[in-house]
Amino acid sequence: MSLLRESKIKAELDALHSKINPHFLYNALNSIADLSITDGKKARKMTIALADLFRYSINYSNNNYSTVKDEVEMANVYLQIEKIRFEDQLNYFLKVEDELNHYLVPRFVLQPLVENAVKHGLKATGQMTEINLEVKKANNGLVIHIADNGPAFPASLNPGYGVKSVYDKLDLLFTDNYEMHFTNQPVKQVSLYIHKLVKDESVV
Repeated sequence: MSLLRESKIKAELDALHSKINPHFLYNALNSIADLSITDGKKARKMTIALADLFRYSINYSNNNYSTVKDEVEMANVYLQIEKIRFEDQLNYFLKVEDELNHYLVPRFVLQPLVENAVKHGLKATGQMTEINLEVKKANNGLVIHIADNGPAFPASLNPGYGVKSVYDKLDLLFTDNYEMHFTNQPVKQVSLYIHKLVKDESVV
């Protein structure tokens, strides 16, 4: 029964990992096409970043977990792509407590939340968007804050596919050991609390 459950979880996670927002891919490829004519260096940089993001999503290691360090790096790669697309309309800052770099979180759990901040901030308003991603210790676990200066979250939040996929991964891998909160005060941010710290055994 345990093996059957593990197989079911793996199949569900594989399905979640395999889906990248098609609108993001379409827009990124169009931007690369335009930049290839106007700015070859930026086009090359964006192509390499997009390849890195997809290599990570393909999940060569066949592991459903990833280190905080790798997750933040991939969120950074995604934001680099959007920064190239929108230039001075997007600023972002990343801050991670070093001691947390080698703890594990579900693979591709940060990028959808960061993408959500870009989508509902910069893309919705066309105004300068600032995103702050912070990972720090919280009691016996860790907390990830993703804050932005976009429009406030609605009173009744209807999560899209990206945010729903984050919930699904957390339900499968950190059952009853996580919380996710969307708040507008004192700052607008998503806060993801993981109450169970899992160390990357490869660095122990």
